[in-house]
Amino acid sequence: MYSVIIVDDEATIRERLSSFLSKKSNEFKVLGVYENGYDALESGIPLEPDLIITDIKMPFINGLDLIRQAKQELPLVQAIIVSGFDNFDYAKQAIDLGVIGYISKPVTFDDISSALEKAKAELDKKLTIDKNIKDLQHKSESVLKAVQDTDLNKLVTLKIIPPNFRDKLKADRIDIDKRYVLLGVFDPDKDEDNLSYEESELGNYYLGQFIAESFADTSYSTFENSIDSNVVLVSDSPFQKENIQMRFARIIAKIKKTCNLSFSVGVSDFGDSSSDISYRKLYRHAKWTLEYRTVVGTNVVLFYSDLANKGNVIGKVDENEYKAISYSILYGKTKDARTAVNKMIDTISSIEYKDSYFLIINNLLDSILKSCIAIDKLYSSYLPHVAIVNNIYGSKNSDNTKQLFTTLIDKIVAINDTERISGVDDACEHIRHFIEKNYSKNDLSLDNVADELGYSVSYISAILKRHDTSFTKYLTEIRMGKAKALLANPNNKLATIAYEIGYEDPYYFSHCFKKFFGVSPMEYRKS
Repeated sequence: MYSVIIVDDEATIRERLSSFLSKKSNEFKVLGVYENGYDALESGIPLEPDLIITDIKMPFINGLDLIRQAKQELPLVQAIIVSGFDNFDYAKQAIDLGVIGYISKPVTFDDISSALEKAKAELDKKLTIDKNIKDLQHKSESVLKAVQDTDLNKLVTLKIIPPNFRDKLKADRIDIDKRYVLLGVFDPDKDEDNLSYEESELGNYYLGQFIAESFADTSYSTFENSIDSNVVLVSDSPFQKENIQMRFARIIAKIKKTCNLSFSVGVSDFGDSSSDISYRKLYRHAKWTLEYRTVVGTNVVLFYSDLANKGNVIGKVDENEYKAISYSILYGKTKDARTAVNKMIDTISSIEYKDSYFLIINNLLDSILKSCIAIDKLYSSYLPHVAIVNNIYGSKNSDNTKQLFTTLIDKIVAINDTERISGVDDACEHIRHFIEKNYSKNDLSLDNVADELGYSVSYISAILKRHDTSFTKYLTEIRMGKAKALLANPNNKLATIAYEIGYEDPYYFSHCFKKFFGVSPMEYRKS
């Protein structure tokens, strides 16, 4: 069953549409009915409907803007327009937005039934899953794909690409001969220990299908390794950040919808061959962004450009036998890191390792320290580097050595968590300050904030959601607070107040004020 919201400023139309939908109750469930786009955006979209049925010409926010803004939050949402205006420009905008049906008023049951059938077919198509895992494996596996996986896994370890390897990539149908490069790393939000083999196979299969669908107009290559699934995008034209964000958001939303699996994706810098491209560096940066899931949340698109230089970042240990421990520490998997360290110490605490013991201990300590994203804070709040080294090298038994490493790991994980929270909190204050400074602009939007601050729409939304708010909610709170102060002066006219806090239409302002406070502006002033 699919969920629906109905939006129209005519009560008779709302009632008529609700009545029609009740006859389709085995296929569609109405979550809410709203009389304008503002109320639908504020109260209906957070319900995450599958389908929006809306008028175009409505007070405050029209139907086309409602659909456009809804798709930022819900990339998979479908829409049907019911309008009394047979306007070519409206129809063109509707097509651009991917509207599934455009119905002229007066609405008949046959009209809405036909549109609902189209909507259901489209939604069904997105939700159809072949549960036969063996068949999915058979479809996804091929000799060429295996060769490409090997090539690309090697590519992201190289500082410089040798000419003969570049020729091999070309022969294996891997395109890297374009100016601009972008790398995305998809990783399940569920811990590997809790992810079944069937879930992993199903998720990876559909991930490949949805990447192919979303980037059909782009040159790309995908590859997998034991940890994650990855995509390399190449283009002769610069990538547009919001366009990439929208496509990745659609991919992880569709996986969650079809497979009930939550994925996040880390997105690298935008590489430019005019200044040399290091695929190794892009891959490392894309993976690093995923560490911020512990702060921002899951099922998100995270850009390196949103997070880089927001703190003192120490790079990961790369391409050595200790990377599993570094990975566990960076991702906050304290138990896994402790277990791996204890196992390594048990292994090297024997006679055959007497000549290499301290070399291994040194490498282990180095990998752990480099997993701290604020090494200066570790030294100032715990112990200086020399003291840490002396304690570990001076340990006289393996149990004491294990305890020293356990304490060090716990300290680093705690510092990493604090630093990430601090970085995200700083970004939140930056976003809030910008909204507070620009609330009076009537055209202020989430896109404006993203453009001005250099963050992606998804990152701003995720940060605000973490603080139990949204762009629309926070902007309204600021405007309503200013409105109360202005209403205290009886010389301020209602239209003037509305204009000063960002509302062109005083009736729209009155509606928002009453919805927020439960009384009209004039009733508030009298009280």
